[in-house]
Amino acid sequence: MSTRPELHMSTSDPKPVAQTPHAFAGGGWRPFNEQLSSPSVSTIRLITWNIDAQAQGGPLRMAGALRYLEGLINTFPRELPLVIFFQEMVRNDLVLLQAAPWVRARFALTDTDTIHWKAPYYGTTTLVDRRLPLARVFRAFYKDTQMDRDGLYVDIATKPSAPNKRILRFCNTHLESLDATPPIRPTQLAEASQYLHSTSIHAGILAGDLNAIEPLDRTLHATHDLKDAYLEAGGKEDSHDGYTWGYQSYAELRERFGYHRLDKVLFCGRVKVKGLQRIGVGVKVDEAKRVKMRSFGALEFVTDHYGLMADVVVVE
Repeated sequence: MSTRPELHMSTSDPKPVAQTPHAFAGGGWRPFNEQLSSPSVSTIRLITWNIDAQAQGGPLRMAGALRYLEGLINTFPRELPLVIFFQEMVRNDLVLLQAAPWVRARFALTDTDTIHWKAPYYGTTTLVDRRLPLARVFRAFYKDTQMDRDGLYVDIATKPSAPNKRILRFCNTHLESLDATPPIRPTQLAEASQYLHSTSIHAGILAGDLNAIEPLDRTLHATHDLKDAYLEAGGKEDSHDGYTWGYQSYAELRERFGYHRLDKVLFCGRVKVKGLQRIGVGVKVDEAKRVKMRSFGALEFVTDHYGLMADVVVVE
């Protein structure tokens, strides 16, 4: 969510900025050689999670989140490729990601430093299974933002042998926090939607912290011809089984904002999104570290958000 008052208008060039993904090899993180000769892919498991950048004990919380994810991923079929979105990453989170053995062994990272972030404090990063054929990585900064927000895009060639390579475009985003007059999130999602509806791609998937706190947020996906995976699966608004924020927040923030389905998975094109579920429910820092967290008045949860997980299935 983020309540940090970063109210400075972005002067970023709105044109997409290409990024070079990196993978661990030869003892260090090196530019990743896209695997465009890889076999076709029919299903990709997507995880998205906002790791609160503002709460105290950041390194302890990120370490706890990574241990949880490692255990979760170890329960998946080994042949199932993964894409992981993170929002509200800080510099030290990138250090911890790059040091984690399971990340080194399996993933390419879109960001190994903060050079592509325009926000002064935190940003987004994406982990892509090294077996997936990466065709392109780019970041597009929103024209209308007071918090330097952007969309981080990853194009995956799910059928490298095909003329159009059957591209799935994944967008990791953190839409504007709080409310504004006039509203900002609608214009941001409109910009992202243009990339997702490109005629050169097979399908588009957008996920992350969409900060859906106002009535207008409930219909933004439909306005831009996107489907909401939660609603498509029969979920209902104002339901506790859909909320992703509020349960692991400070009481004063929960009283101020209530419970919300801030985090979403939206999609368009020739894919289905199946098995959407929340992750990170009740996950806390390691038991041995909780006393330290309590000593400076911090909550023991690794983040104030639940994450989401779903399978993206290609439709011919």
